[in-house]
Amino acid sequence: MQEPKLLGSWLDTARERAGAFKKLLFVVLAGLVALNVFILPHEPHFAPEKIPGFWALFALICTVIMVFVLKKIVYPILAQHEEDK
Repeated sequence: MQEPKLLGSWLDTARERAGAFKKLLFVVLAGLVALNVFILPHEPHFAPEKIPGFWALFALICTVIMVFVLKKIVYPILAQHEEDK
């Protein structure tokens, strides 16, 4: 019988191919936004939902805001030494 591959070797392989995974992710996300141009909601709940790619843009803006909040506000609080508290 062949010995099963260990999780560590699989993770090493995934780490080596990280660039390809990232490119594939961006292609899939761009494809989904492009599909949103042709597939629109039947009954949008509010006006901006009619705009193709609205939810992708909304998610991008929210992500940037969350990163800003985490880097500028939360990280300095967590990075303090216990003696300083």
